[in-house]
Amino acid sequence: MEELFAEEVARRAFLAVAESGGAIEPALDRADPEAREFLERAAVADVDADPVLEARNLIAAATRRRLAQMVVDIAPDQLPAIRGARLQLDEMEDPERADVAAEALLGWLHGASEGAE
Repeated sequence: MEELFAEEVARRAFLAVAESGGAIEPALDRADPEAREFLERAAVADVDADPVLEARNLIAAATRRRLAQMVVDIAPDQLPAIRGARLQLDEMEDPERADVAAEALLGWLHGASEGAE
């Protein structure tokens, strides 16, 4: 899921939290200085946001970034997957289908990132 983060410091902060089982104190100990600062700011931020909506926003943004990268050097066999990802992005606009679309896009992003390595 680290492909959801465009900024390297946010990705490293996420990894520290994930490796700490979601606990902030061990994550702070595990994080490098930049990621630690990022986590410290996030821990005290007063944010009134819907976590599910924000997760969907991260997934949609990561999908758009990945699609933009793929357009540069697209292989014909990637066309169906790209079309599917675009359709799933559209599905995320429908509240009744957004969760299923987000899950499908997470799987697609994971597969696309493994294929790029």
